Amino acid sequence: MYKTIIFDLDDTLTDDKANIKEAFKIVMQYMNKKYTEEDFDRFYGIDTATWRDRAAGKLLTPYEDNKEKKTEWIRASRFLKFFNNEISYEEAVKVNNIYMDGMKEHVVSRDGTKDIISYLYEKGYKIIIATNGPSVPLKVKLDKLGITNYVDTIFSADEVGFMKPHKEYYIGLEKKANINNDNNEILFIGDDLEKDIKGGIDNNIDTCWCNYNNEVNDKYSTKYEITNLYQLKNIL
Repeated sequence: MYKTIIFDLDDTLTDDKANIKEAFKIVMQYMNKKYTEEDFDRFYGIDTATWRDRAAGKLLTPYEDNKEKKTEWIRASRFLKFFNNEISYEEAVKVNNIYMDGMKEHVVSRDGTKDIISYLYEKGYKIIIATNGPSVPLKVKLDKLGITNYVDTIFSADEVGFMKPHKEYYIGLEKKANINNDNNEILFIGDDLEKDIKGGIDNNIDTCWCNYNNEVNDKYSTKYEITNLYQLKNIL
């Protein structure tokens, strides 16, 4: 019987692409450039590739021994690439800070997020948010989703310098959340097969895949699969 429910945040409880688009618009305004869908698609591709490569351990930085500088470098590198290295590293850091503030301005919820989180809270489950996303906008995002008071622990990859599915991420998560119960009492819910589902499987944690786009999964054996959050009521 599950006692602890761990949720990924971005694209599981939020529509992350919509959030990113609004933050990107703010960046373009700051840079005195006209927003276009073509520019957004290019930035979104850079952003997606950056975090995919980082999670796979393919993206190394000059600051591997300094998690704060490592995170800064990774985030700034996206804007250096997007602006074709026509801005300085210092300006890229500033642009990223503006972008991060923008991520707090527009938070788009998945259908049923608040209803399901409050439902699980009332049933007595310990609820944890565990994300690869940045720590800066986390609390604001949860406030705007209306779920802050239901969440026991918030954990970001920034805190350990490793992302899902790395073992170090889960060690840090279990330590911060003080998870002492057996792994059979934990369910990890997320949308990303390579990060959320693989990470759970590798750490002997049951997983529930949020397959919002009706994709084909022929790689990982997840315990549950849902296409909307309300279906969790059939599991929990």
